[in-house]
Amino acid sequence: MTGLLIGVVVWMVCAAVVATVLGRVAHRGDSEELGSTLEWNIDGLDREVQHEN
Repeated sequence: MTGLLIGVVVWMVCAAVVATVLGRVAHRGDSEELGSTLEWNIDGLDREVQHEN
């Protein structure tokens, strides 16, 4: 039973590392594709668009 628990913990740690790496790769790819490294404030943009209507 302990071996199963250790296996599950190791699997979860590996999954978290892979998810983090893939998230960073996707963010970098989006930045390069859009030609911008600016961080967008989505909440601020939503408020501006609502006030324009």
